[in-house]
Amino acid sequence: MKNILTKLLSLIAFILIFATNTFAADLGITSVTFDNSSSFLTINSHDNEDFKPETLPKLIISEEEQKVYFDINSSILRCPPQELILNSPDIKEIKVKQFSLNPNIVRVVISYSENFNPKNIKLLQVNNTLYVRFKQTKISNYYFQHIYSDLTDSVNNLYETIAIQTPVYSPSKKNEILDQINSAFNLGNKQNENNLILSKKNLLLHAKYYINNINIKPDGVHINGIGSATLSKPIRLSNPTRIAYDIRSTDVNPALRNNEFEISQGESIKIGQFDRNTARVVITSPNAQNYIPALYGDTQHLVFVNKNSTNSQSLFEVKSTLNNISDEINDDKTHSMKLVFSKPILYGVERNSDGLDIYLFNVEKSSNVNIKKSLIFDNANMIALKNGGFKLTITDKGENTLDIHTGTDGKSLRIKEKGNRIQLPDKEIIAPQIKQTPKTNGKYYIVLDPGHGGSDCGAIRNNIYEKNITLDVSKRVADLLRKKGYEVRMTRETDETVSLQDRVEFSENLDPDIFVSIHVNSSNSETPNGLETHYYKDNSLQLAKTIHASMLNHVSAHDRGLFKSKFYVINHTTAPAILVEIGFLSNPSERAQLVTESRKQATAKAIAEGIHDYFKK
Repeated sequence: MKNILTKLLSLIAFILIFATNTFAADLGITSVTFDNSSSFLTINSHDNEDFKPETLPKLIISEEEQKVYFDINSSILRCPPQELILNSPDIKEIKVKQFSLNPNIVRVVISYSENFNPKNIKLLQVNNTLYVRFKQTKISNYYFQHIYSDLTDSVNNLYETIAIQTPVYSPSKKNEILDQINSAFNLGNKQNENNLILSKKNLLLHAKYYINNINIKPDGVHINGIGSATLSKPIRLSNPTRIAYDIRSTDVNPALRNNEFEISQGESIKIGQFDRNTARVVITSPNAQNYIPALYGDTQHLVFVNKNSTNSQSLFEVKSTLNNISDEINDDKTHSMKLVFSKPILYGVERNSDGLDIYLFNVEKSSNVNIKKSLIFDNANMIALKNGGFKLTITDKGENTLDIHTGTDGKSLRIKEKGNRIQLPDKEIIAPQIKQTPKTNGKYYIVLDPGHGGSDCGAIRNNIYEKNITLDVSKRVADLLRKKGYEVRMTRETDETVSLQDRVEFSENLDPDIFVSIHVNSSNSETPNGLETHYYKDNSLQLAKTIHASMLNHVSAHDRGLFKSKFYVINHTTAPAILVEIGFLSNPSERAQLVTESRKQATAKAIAEGIHDYFKK
C-alpha cells in the first residue's frame, strides 16, 4: 500500500508540474466569489496580466432546464471546482468546473428559479476579473460615496455574514487514504449519492473594500480591489522616513499582507492588516512626503503617485473638463462645494497642517466656468499644474473638519467643511451646463411617469382623481414628443398601481436621457394655486429650469417657482429627473381648468416644448 501511495503521489506531482508548464500561457482562475447581495459573481485571476480575451464569453440559455452556461476559453481552474448551493430567490446553484483540457476551457453553469429572467444576466470584464451580474445592485448611499474623511470614526464599518452550502462527498472507509488524496486534488470518481452531504460555510464580510492586487508601474503603485475605498489623514514617520495611510473598513488579501514591494532603489511599499477592518499602507522613501493616494472614478482602483512626477499623464487615457462649481448649506450646518466634470476624473488627495490639496490629474480645462468667481470657499484656490491638470487648495489650519464624497458616476466631487468658521457665500452660483448625448440610434430616450394610479388615486376633489389627469396629460406629452422623433416610455399606460420603487427600476433598466414625473398638487386650503417644478440632484437643475419656463410660457397660471425636494422618484433615478405639479386640485377655480381639454393640451405642449428646448441647448 505504501508503494502504491508513493507512486500515486509522484504521478500527481508530475501531472501538476506538467500542467503548470503546459498551461502557463492560459488564464489561471484563482478564485470564485458570490456576493452577499445575490447581485453578482466574480471570477478572479491574478497570474497573467497580459491575458486579454478579444470578446466576452457567450451566454447560452436553456429555458427548459432553467440553466445558463458560458465557457471561458484558454483558461485553467487553479482553485477547487465550485458547486455553490445558494439561498437566493433568483439563483439556485452555480457550478464552475474545468470542462476540458487541450483545448483548455472552464465552464460556468448557473441554475435559476422559475420567476427569474435569465436575460438579466450580464457579463463584464475589468482587468483580469470577470463579473457575472444577476440584477442591478441597490446603492444605499445613492448619489455620493465617501472617499476621504478627517474623522476616521465617520467611515461606516460593515459587518455582514453570508452562508454558502457546498456539496462534500464523504470518503468510504475502504479507501479512506486514497479518497483523501483524490479529494485534495479533485481527482477520481465521485462517491455515490448516499455519501453526498452539504457543508454550510459562513463567511464574515467586515469591509466595504477588499484589496486583492498590487502592481508597481513607472507612474506609481497601483492597488486594485472590490468595493469602495475611503482615505484618511496620512501619518508621517521618521527613522527611516515613511508615510502611512490607513484605509478604514478594508480587508487585505492575506497573500499581500506585510510583503514589501520595491518601488525603486531606496523606496518600498508595504500593505498590512492593521486591525480587524483597517488596512495600513506604508511607503518608505527619503521623499515619502511626496507620495499621495489618487483614486479613479470607480473608487476601486487606487494609485500611490509621486505628486512631483512627470509620469502623471500615463495614469489616464481620457481627459475631463470642469463644467460647474456650485455650493449648498446642508441640514447639519455644514457647507459643501460641488464640482461637476464632463468625464470621470482621477484625483489625488493630500491633507496636511495647512489644509487640503486635491490634484485633478486628468482635468484639462474649465468650460464656461470662471474659477476665481465660482470658488465659493473664501479659503479655496485653483492653479494649473506644470505637468498638466489642476490643483485645488483649501487652506485650513485645523479650524474645520473636511470630508470628500464622489458621485457614483465618477464625474463629481463634493467637499464638505464643518466648523465654526463656516459662512454663507455671497457669490453668484452658476448652474450646471449639461450637454446631452443621443443614443446610438440618434434618438433621445425619455421616461414619463404619470403620478399615482390604480388603488393609489392621489388627490381627490369632487369625484375628480389626480391619477386620471396625470395619465391623460402624460399620454399627450408622449404623443407630441414621438412626433418630434423622441423615444418615449411611460411607467404606466393604464389605470394600474405602480410602486415608487418599480417606477425607479423601470427607468434604471431603460437608462433614459431624462425622467419627468407629472403630478397634480393639493392643499388643505382652497387658496394655493399655480405651477411648481421640483428637482433634487444638480444634474437635474437645468432640466427643471427649462421645463418650468416653458410651462409659464404656455399655461396661464401662477408661478410658484422651483423647489429642491427629496421626492423618491427624482432622488433615486440616475438620469436628470424632475417632478412637475401642473396645478392645484384643491383650488376650485384651477380644478375647473385642469379637467378641460384646453388646459390639459396646453400643459402637455408646455412640457413637450420644454423637453425639446432642453435637448437643443
